[in-house]
Amino acid sequence: MIPVQLTIQGLYSYQEKQTIDFTKLTAANLFGIFGTVGSGKSSILEAITFAIYGRTDRLNLSGDNRYYNMMNLKSNELLIDFVFETGKEQTAYRATVKGKRNGKNFEDVKALDRSAYRKKGNEWIPIATADLEQAIGLSYDNFKRTIIIPQGQFQEFLQLGNKDRTQMMKELFNLGKFEFYYKVTSLESKNNAQKQNIEGQLQQLGSVDPEQLKVFKSQLVQLENELKKQNAKLTEYQKTEEDLRKLQDLAKRKSEAEKAFKSLREQEPVFKQLEQKISRFEQCVIQFKHLLDGLKLTNEKVQVREKQIKQDEVKQKLQESEIGTLNKKIEELNPAYEKREELKQKAEELGRLIQMKTLEQTISIENGRLQKGTQVCNDYEKNLEQLKIQKQELEALIKFSKGKMPDLELLSAVKNWYTEKHLLEKELPAIQKELEENQKTTSSLQNSVAKLLEEAGLTQLPEIEYSNILQILKDKTGKAKEKQKALNEQESHIRVKEQLKAYSENMEDGAPCPLCGSVHHPDVLKTEDLNDTLLKLNVEKQANEKEQEQLSDWISRINLLSKQQEMIHQQKNSLLQKQKAQQERIEAHAKKFTWEKYRVETELEKAFQEARRIQGELKKQDDLLEKLGKDIDKKGNDFKRFQVEVDKIRTVLTVQQTELKTLEKQLRLIKAETYQEVKIEQIEIEKSKLQKEHSQLEKSFSEITQQITEKSKLRDTLFGSVQAGKKELEQEKQSLHKLRQQTKEQLEKSTYNSIDEVTAILSESFNPDTEKQRIAHFKDQFLQAKSLLQQLQKDVGERIYDQETHQKLNADIALLKEHLARKNQEQGKIAEQLKKLQKDLESQAALQKELEKLELRAENLKTIKSLFKASGFVNYISSVYLQNLCNAANDRFFQLTRQKLSLEITPDNNFQVRDFMNGGKIRSVKTLSGGQTFQAAMSLALALADNIQKITESKQNFFFLDEGFGSLDKESLGVVFDTLKSLRKENRIVGVISHVEEMQQEIDVHLRIDNQEERGSQIWTSWME
Repeated sequence: MIPVQLTIQGLYSYQEKQTIDFTKLTAANLFGIFGTVGSGKSSILEAITFAIYGRTDRLNLSGDNRYYNMMNLKSNELLIDFVFETGKEQTAYRATVKGKRNGKNFEDVKALDRSAYRKKGNEWIPIATADLEQAIGLSYDNFKRTIIIPQGQFQEFLQLGNKDRTQMMKELFNLGKFEFYYKVTSLESKNNAQKQNIEGQLQQLGSVDPEQLKVFKSQLVQLENELKKQNAKLTEYQKTEEDLRKLQDLAKRKSEAEKAFKSLREQEPVFKQLEQKISRFEQCVIQFKHLLDGLKLTNEKVQVREKQIKQDEVKQKLQESEIGTLNKKIEELNPAYEKREELKQKAEELGRLIQMKTLEQTISIENGRLQKGTQVCNDYEKNLEQLKIQKQELEALIKFSKGKMPDLELLSAVKNWYTEKHLLEKELPAIQKELEENQKTTSSLQNSVAKLLEEAGLTQLPEIEYSNILQILKDKTGKAKEKQKALNEQESHIRVKEQLKAYSENMEDGAPCPLCGSVHHPDVLKTEDLNDTLLKLNVEKQANEKEQEQLSDWISRINLLSKQQEMIHQQKNSLLQKQKAQQERIEAHAKKFTWEKYRVETELEKAFQEARRIQGELKKQDDLLEKLGKDIDKKGNDFKRFQVEVDKIRTVLTVQQTELKTLEKQLRLIKAETYQEVKIEQIEIEKSKLQKEHSQLEKSFSEITQQITEKSKLRDTLFGSVQAGKKELEQEKQSLHKLRQQTKEQLEKSTYNSIDEVTAILSESFNPDTEKQRIAHFKDQFLQAKSLLQQLQKDVGERIYDQETHQKLNADIALLKEHLARKNQEQGKIAEQLKKLQKDLESQAALQKELEKLELRAENLKTIKSLFKASGFVNYISSVYLQNLCNAANDRFFQLTRQKLSLEITPDNNFQVRDFMNGGKIRSVKTLSGGQTFQAAMSLALALADNIQKITESKQNFFFLDEGFGSLDKESLGVVFDTLKSLRKENRIVGVISHVEEMQQEIDVHLRIDNQEERGSQIWTSWME
């Protein structure tokens, strides 16, 4: 994570909006943020962590009224806007925090609103705030331990307990992926469940006898033979029974057919009479029905038509009477109606008179407004001219001040030259100091070698050559080993003698020898006492072993001293080359100076002070000019606005006066002087009365005229309707007479005596089609019944059905089926038992094989479970990562301590120190001095940062250190300075926050925080001072 820009406003001591451009700070690799205690330095780190994670350790969410206490007491708004880059592609992210104070309740500050964005092209795309933590790849706690390290927590990783450090390693390096205990436990549970299931299945199978298979197969063969015989017999019985059943069915159907045919034959006369009735009905329908229907319809039409004619004649006379009455009313209303336009015109002129009186009042008011507006415009115009004169005078003063301003670009170039000169010159003493330290280390190393040679008795060597010393020590080690081998052989020989002595002392005549088995012992072994010899031999062996251990220790120490000597020699050569290169850079830089006026650096500082003074004056003058400009703009806008309003009033007055004259000219029937003293309300009443009278005349005349028109139209319509009705009535009467004549002629031609007889036949409730269907259906049934009876008589023939014989045969069949069913059940039972026995034998073999596999897997899972139990495997991986981290940190720590100290990991994953100034012995990290502790913590922090860089795939390595260093003594502080300066050579970015004045002198690129009483915390940059 590389910071790009941070904007703070209203947070803790930051009252005004302050923006930090980190690009200039990070470009220097090592930068600082300095200020007195309480100036607001640490608030910068807190703003960054709160923007990303929404958390702060300073205030609790509940109980501390967090948001009220975070907001500056002189501010009503809080803003944090943080932009940073992270990841392999250095993707830009943005985190913002905003909040406002309740205007009605000073102590009420609602929860702060956090937002997050990712940059895509030139746009900021909104994302979830949780995605920021995912992008960085660190939790809140680990972020504070590795990237932004708050005050007092820099040494936390070095001093963490085993459990907390392991947990941190687990989170940082995602070691949770190796936490397989619960997965293995789950697999073990599933395997045990499968194993128990298999064992249960085996218990359910019980003991299975393979010999039982032969018994079941023999029983099945016997049952199959018996069932074959019985099935043949049953087939024969069933065939005989089927013949009897068919005969029984034929006899029954023959009896039913005879009964049905007899019933139909009895109904035959009824249906013959029905056929005759249908014939007569159809004849009447063909000859008379259409004539009778026509007579009835025409007669009804004649009656309706006569009634309608009478009603229309009555309505016609009524309309003629009403039209006469309405014509009389029109004659009475006509004189007043012809003069109606005079009423309308007089009412309109009264309306104009009202407009005139209203306009006169408005003109009077607008004249007053015009006088006041004109006076205000004149005052504003004079004031505006005075402000413009003041502005011109101030612009001339600013131009004069800018003419006195030194060339800031030139001054900055000179200052940059001096800054680089100081940086280059500061490096030389540091290199010289390192050379002196190198010489001291060389002398110390030579003393250590001399001390070792004295211990080894090699002081007679003419010069110190590590290879010669190693060879002498190795030769001595070889001789000691050969001596040890000879002593071991001698001890073995003595112990054999001692055992033989024990055998010889226990031998008796006649008893067999335990070695050769002989019962005769003519020459028994006689030896002296070997205990003293063995005791002396053991003392000599122990002395030889101790000598070997001492030689091995000397060899290890010589190897270590040899490596240290080589490293010191390389470092010295490197420092000498560096010293030469630095001197060359200083000389080259001196040749670049071309500003004789500022050959003395104090002259440059005076020029900067003069520039700052002029800038201050220009700032005040610019502020005043800006204020004057705003006042002129405001006054000018106000003057234009007032001028526009005055012009509007003049225009309105002109329009109103013109309108008044126009209205006066339009008066014809009335005179304005007559109504001079009359109020507008009275004129309105008179106008309304005239309008009402005019409207009433037009309405009455129009309504009566409309009624006359409508009634005349209705009268004419009724007259036409009566005349048409009379013509149609005459035609309908002629049609009626013609139909009566046709009916009479048709009756004379028929066999019927009167028209009443015909009407009686046609009026019967009778459906010929339905009755015809009944007759056809009866004939079909009759023929089918007759045909069926003949066929059944032919099928039965001479045979006679015997019910008793049939019942006895059914009883025999039922008994035989029952016997067969029992045998089939017995056969099925035995077959099932046989099948089950075969299946159980196969299952038993398969289950036994599966059980053996599961038992083997259970043993393997048990072994794996013991490895992963209590996070054992994760702790082991954590130890490996921690050891790698320690090795990486030692590459720096060993150099920083000038090959005197290195870090090591204890078996319980804690840190300890190996002290090469004291024979390479180990001691606790708590015994380190303040400066050494800082070096150890810094080395670990940088190693952690390197790992974080690899995890997040960032291009650069960055971390921020908030450590006051105020508790360190001068020597420890010097160690800190040397350590920080060494970081300039590496591709990493380190930010330091401190209140120590000496630290500010050592780090040239920095920010200075100043907490002012009126404006709050203000940020100043080193490149602008």
